[in-house]
Amino acid sequence: MQEEVTKHTKKIYGSMKNTKHTLGEKAKEIIIEIFIIVFAVTLSISLHSWSEHRHQQEEVSVFLGNLKNDLKDDIKSIDIEKEGYQKSNIGYEKILALTTLQLDSIYKSNNTVNFPIYSHASRINTGNFEGFKSSGKIGYIEDEQLKQKILNYYQRVAPTINEVDRIYNDFLFKCFDEMIENADKPEEKMYSDAKFKKTIYFLVKIGKNNIRVYDKNVKPEANELIKEIEKTMNK
Repeated sequence: MQEEVTKHTKKIYGSMKNTKHTLGEKAKEIIIEIFIIVFAVTLSISLHSWSEHRHQQEEVSVFLGNLKNDLKDDIKSIDIEKEGYQKSNIGYEKILALTTLQLDSIYKSNNTVNFPIYSHASRINTGNFEGFKSSGKIGYIEDEQLKQKILNYYQRVAPTINEVDRIYNDFLFKCFDEMIENADKPEEKMYSDAKFKKTIYFLVKIGKNNIRVYDKNVKPEANELIKEIEKTMNK
């Protein structure tokens, strides 16, 4: 394309120097050559823009495909963590229901109380999103509604999982601290202690709240985002 422009530029110069042509003929030839140059340059820019846009949309397509897989993995992780909360809560509620007499009976028969241990750390996959965003390519997504949903999920919705898990783990570690502090006392005394039972009570409450956050907030948003991505990729 550059060669074409150069060739026609030389023609313009040649026409201007050609003494055999009248002024009108020269002007006509120059106008035609200028038109050809402008057309060639415009076509070149258009082709370059089209090629660049096509490349950008190919990158978006790959990104959305990877994001869809990440979201499916997120949902699996959420379901695993939710099951962990449910099982732990059942165990803690059994402990809370034990009376002093029942605890004495358990330890007199050389049995122990099962204390569930499940430290939660949901794995939300953010690598693809963070990489695409930090490279400045998030603007390549032309569907503004989809782009906003992606940003909302990764910047507002998904981080709530880490926050609620952290609060839960803090209370779990408080139970561990209580166990360590009362290591020299009979376990039945610790499990009947009002402070220890209150800590377990709040552990159950937080666990139920976290299940609600998973089920009502994060998981529906992930499923909705998957649907929006599929809709965009199938256009």
